[in-house]
Amino acid sequence: MSRRGFGLLPVLAALLVAGDDNKVDGPVVGLDLGTTFSCVGVYKNGVVEIVPSDQGNRMMPSTVAFDDEETLVGEAAKNTASRIFDVKRLMGRRFEDSAVQRDLKTWPFKVVADSEGNAAISINRSGKAKVLKPEDISSLILQKLKARASDYLGREVLHAVVTVPAVFDHAMRQAVKTAGSLAGLEVLRIINEPTAAAVAYGLEKRGTGEILLVYDLGGGTCDVSILRSEADGTLTVLASSGDPRLGGQDFDRKVVAHLANTFKKKSGKDADLTALERLRVEVEKAKRKLSTVPQVTIKVEGFFDGTDLSETLTRAQFEKLNHELFMRTLEPVRAVLKDAGLEKTDVNTVILAGGSARIPKVQQILSQFFDGKELTRSINPDEVVAYGAAIQAASLSTEGDEQEVPLIDVTPLSLGIQTAGGFMTSVLKRNTPLPAENTMVFSTHKDNQEMATVKVFQGERLMAKNNRLLGSFQIKGIPPAPRGVPQIHVSFKVDVNGLLSVEARDTSSGQSGELKVEDQPSKEQIEEMIKEAADFEREDQQDLARAEAKLALKLLIRSLHLAAEMALEEDASTFLAAASDAQDWLAANPDAAAEEIHEKREELEGNVPEMPSQNAPQSAELDMEGHDEL
Repeated sequence: MSRRGFGLLPVLAALLVAGDDNKVDGPVVGLDLGTTFSCVGVYKNGVVEIVPSDQGNRMMPSTVAFDDEETLVGEAAKNTASRIFDVKRLMGRRFEDSAVQRDLKTWPFKVVADSEGNAAISINRSGKAKVLKPEDISSLILQKLKARASDYLGREVLHAVVTVPAVFDHAMRQAVKTAGSLAGLEVLRIINEPTAAAVAYGLEKRGTGEILLVYDLGGGTCDVSILRSEADGTLTVLASSGDPRLGGQDFDRKVVAHLANTFKKKSGKDADLTALERLRVEVEKAKRKLSTVPQVTIKVEGFFDGTDLSETLTRAQFEKLNHELFMRTLEPVRAVLKDAGLEKTDVNTVILAGGSARIPKVQQILSQFFDGKELTRSINPDEVVAYGAAIQAASLSTEGDEQEVPLIDVTPLSLGIQTAGGFMTSVLKRNTPLPAENTMVFSTHKDNQEMATVKVFQGERLMAKNNRLLGSFQIKGIPPAPRGVPQIHVSFKVDVNGLLSVEARDTSSGQSGELKVEDQPSKEQIEEMIKEAADFEREDQQDLARAEAKLALKLLIRSLHLAAEMALEEDASTFLAAASDAQDWLAANPDAAAEEIHEKREELEGNVPEMPSQNAPQSAELDMEGHDEL
């Protein structure tokens, strides 16, 4: 398949600019479904209010527990032995994902593969095993938040805006929407957590032209986004990055490992997972206290094998144990600055979001990175994401008096197709503003080719095999024609919620195909792919050069065959012998370096008669432009 030019340019449009006709009757709430804690915000009487529980707690643990008679959610499930947590890390993921396999070793509950191979949780109820999808469990958390809001407002809540991490993929976003439906909620919008935090402050920043950096360090992830407040009031996301395995839980694990090791040295006993989980609950409490006090005492009675655990943890010890992790939180900051083409001095405002952003040492490190800049935290970092979601939610209700904040978000990874030689040809680049659409025109790779296969990939590596295959489809019934003549338009579209659709159409026959993406990489895989693209840049360049050299040699072989058809018998034999020699050499040297392949091509060219000009091979550089053959 050969690319012959560009079709439509990306369509860049502001998100969330609904008119009154698109608003719903009744209340719309903002929901922050967090890894460790969740909360719900409502816009009431001109202000955002975070809805408290009956006990007055504004944050609700993202925890569920099951016993034979009832299901416990939130605070009620927090301290039960059978509690299930971290469900957000399983949403939209395959069971065999490396991240799932690593995490399940530390969880006290059982993670299994469901009938479709997706990660699920097995519970035991009334002596029978039951498999629940992450969406099932997340829906219980959303249902509890919905009930809170309904009680607070005095009427049933049926609509919501829900936030997700910036690099949540298609499958995860779909899982969130499914969880909302199971909870009796229509999810009107899915917006990224850092973007929601920017919206919370955006009203006072609108039209200023300021550059905002949102640093969102939660329980499970570290997300960073850079936005610009446009003159027309739009908030434009310039770049997003993050670390999917860096957050408060990782800080807790460092402390748990330290205390467990100390316990083992004193008692000679090696605690099991159940004991470590009880310790982790206490460590999480201690971590929060250390944000305001210099030291805490951690006590767990009957910690393991009848032996108590009691240790003092100072803030200095906590910071030392987690120093490396704290410094790692700056890596996404550097990444978004680089992707946005900005220097740190260009950032006007640094906004804190996420509970772990309240850690004093984290704030100190971040402020020092920005040369002592004061960090913006007038809105509680625990609540700022729900706060921003509530503002957007109010603008979608006929009852709200808040104007909608137009947003332009971005794609987390490049999207493209595999072309000849195994190249990754990007149709939509990483950090392309959303919604986005781009059409590229391709053609056939062989003469009289009647079918074309379109393989869709996501990632930053130069060779398609190193990226994630999202799916493939075929176009059949292409009218026979010389290579390069058929015109096949391949269109990529990503909607306002970051969901992808791909369509390809042959213009002469009208034959078409489309891809319904059912699964995309997990949040962790997105970050791993970006990191791999940097780590393997040199290797990828070598693969690229080797593939280009092979394709150039194959073009020469094709030209030799064409020349043989037109030449005198003696020259024809020479051309065919050279072509056969080249084919045998390629088969015997599949891993030859680019330089060796180029030398072989030059050797062949020097040993054959001059070929007719119309059959001379195109230069590798010209033919490789776009890496366009499938």
